[in-house]
Amino acid sequence: MPHTNGLLSGTPCWVGLDSTDPPASRDFYAALLGWRYTVDQRGGALAHVGPDAVAAGIDPGRRHEWRLHLAIRNPWIAAERVRQHGGRVVRGPLEGRTVIAEDPSGGLIALSAPRPDVTLAYGIPGCFEWADLNTRDGQLADKFFRGLFGYSQGQVGDGVDLDYTVWWLNGEAVLGRYRMGQEFPASTPPHWMVFFQVTDTDEAARCARRQAGTVVVEPFDSAYGRVAVLTDPQGATFSVIEPAEEVEEPVDPYDD
Repeated sequence: MPHTNGLLSGTPCWVGLDSTDPPASRDFYAALLGWRYTVDQRGGALAHVGPDAVAAGIDPGRRHEWRLHLAIRNPWIAAERVRQHGGRVVRGPLEGRTVIAEDPSGGLIALSAPRPDVTLAYGIPGCFEWADLNTRDGQLADKFFRGLFGYSQGQVGDGVDLDYTVWWLNGEAVLGRYRMGQEFPASTPPHWMVFFQVTDTDEAARCARRQAGTVVVEPFDSAYGRVAVLTDPQGATFSVIEPAEEVEEPVDPYDD
């Protein structure tokens, strides 16, 4: 799946799990993705892969969920721009760095000034690979993020039966946006789906089950690689992907 390692405004700069049970979360993702940790005094952890790659953060939280952070330069200016383009500031600026915002289609996103001492690793096994905004109103989301960050976009599918858009910045694909259809229950709210790279999606699904996680969508082939949708034991949803150069016949996992 395409990605960029840059830190232009609007590119992913961090991915963090707000965990209701940080020790259990650390154990699950260590088994699944090979993470090891440095843990601070308040119970927050940096997840590491290999000698120096930082894969994610795990922090104590009231809601158990993964949150994507997009790079910004100034959180106060970002908050004002969110409002100007029809979004809502939910919290922040927090610690002078982060704004939690809701786009007009209802998806929550973190906008953060990148930490100078920590760089999120991309595109290697165990690390962040991609993220999609799943929403009911794709055009509204496109307009908001185009105004906020200047994304250009490329349509995948016909925009009717399949409405998936790739957002581009400076010639690099940075994020995706999918308009949810009938395959999602009507009660499913707009949400961001984060993807972590693995070397074997099928084994990752088996490992998740062994570690008391859930396989929400069984492994399937997509145009970007083999994907599975999982939840950890506390209920946070995420995806894993085994990247592939080309898959001849992508499979729709929801096609009956």
